[in-house]
Amino acid sequence: MTQFVIRLSDIVTEVAKAILGLCIALIVLITIAAVWWRYILAAPLAWIEQVSNILFIWVTFIGAAVLYRQKLHIGVDMLIERLQGRARAVLFWGIEVGNLVFILILFVYSMKLSIDVLPNTYGALDITPAWFYFSAPVACAMMALYFIEKLVDPARRTAEGSAGEF
Repeated sequence: MTQFVIRLSDIVTEVAKAILGLCIALIVLITIAAVWWRYILAAPLAWIEQVSNILFIWVTFIGAAVLYRQKLHIGVDMLIERLQGRARAVLFWGIEVGNLVFILILFVYSMKLSIDVLPNTYGALDITPAWFYFSAPVACAMMALYFIEKLVDPARRTAEGSAGEF
């Protein structure tokens, strides 16, 4: 069970990192194309902003999930660093359970919102705004998996790398 959860988490993280890299590359290329079409060809493209926004939102949520796994979110750990032994573990798990509660609430309501807006259309692409909103439940599912990983593998409870690494 432990090895399965760790391996699944590793695969999900690697896929997420590949998607993040692809999304960032697409944002850059789309922005260059937008400048080219608007200022060189004098024929602005209507869909550029919406696609860039969708990609940026996905980068934000998926990136947050990857950072959660690597414990690289900004946090004030002055108090937890001063504690030792059982008190430190209790505070750590209190914070993690609080995170899980937030993740589950966000998952439920973002999934409901995503499903509710499926019939709607948005903007020049004539697509559903659910493309924006589905990024939140996907990221929440990833974070819930990473929480389970922390439960089954104590080695995953410490930060991996530094903020400059990816």
